[in-house]
Amino acid sequence: MSDYKYLLTSVEDGVGVMQLNHPEKRNALGWELHDEIIAALDAWAYDDDVAAVLIIGNEQYFCAGWALDVLQGTSGNDRTRFTDLALKLMVAIYDFRKPTIAAVAGVAPGYGMDVANMCDITIASENAAFGSTQVKYAMNGFYHGMLRKMNTQRARRMFFTGDPIDAQEALRVGLVDEVVPEGRLRESALRLAKQIAEHGAELTTVLKEVALRATNMDHIGATAYELRVTHDLVQRGLFTRRIAEGLDRLRAGRSKATERLAARS
Repeated sequence: MSDYKYLLTSVEDGVGVMQLNHPEKRNALGWELHDEIIAALDAWAYDDDVAAVLIIGNEQYFCAGWALDVLQGTSGNDRTRFTDLALKLMVAIYDFRKPTIAAVAGVAPGYGMDVANMCDITIASENAAFGSTQVKYAMNGFYHGMLRKMNTQRARRMFFTGDPIDAQEALRVGLVDEVVPEGRLRESALRLAKQIAEHGAELTTVLKEVALRATNMDHIGATAYELRVTHDLVQRGLFTRRIAEGLDRLRAGRSKATERLAARS
């Protein structure tokens, strides 16, 4: 457990767990929490014990967005420094070199929703709600983050109106990947994060690189790039070990994929 003021961190079975912990502000992102999230991500980026990162609040709320009182109480250069800090955080999450999962409970307004959208996968509690509420304060929401997870019309509707949607609607439009019962958010999100992390940091780092880069390529370029990645991977000792283990499991009738499918049925 690291010594942060508003952040609780731990590593569980390859997962770096980052719990936002500023209850007086409902985890609103002010100067300190911005800095601490960036520092925690930086510490885990090249840590081989961390293969995936889970960002979570608690079972009642995730993040109340930007600390608007900070903006209200500043002007000029301080507001510029704050928005520059926000950009640094967004890039740190968006382009993090390992898979990231956001676990969202309660209302996630504005920048709170944006933080979740910067992550690769979002898991939501049934009590979650999402809204691009910045427009209510004459600010710009994070449109790109919405657009990469749902269709253009829905993203623009949320962006222009600021109106929230509940967890089930967020699932329907693709803003979240799974909705879980209230009180089960941490265990459900951590289970997924551990499933990803069991591949190990060497492989998850490569897979995240593919996910980040192939998205912006044409279909021929992406196919060639991904085959080059595969060619690189099969030269590694990791592949030699994993294919032997995998074939042994298949011969014994113990496929991990089949076991997980059966467990979910």
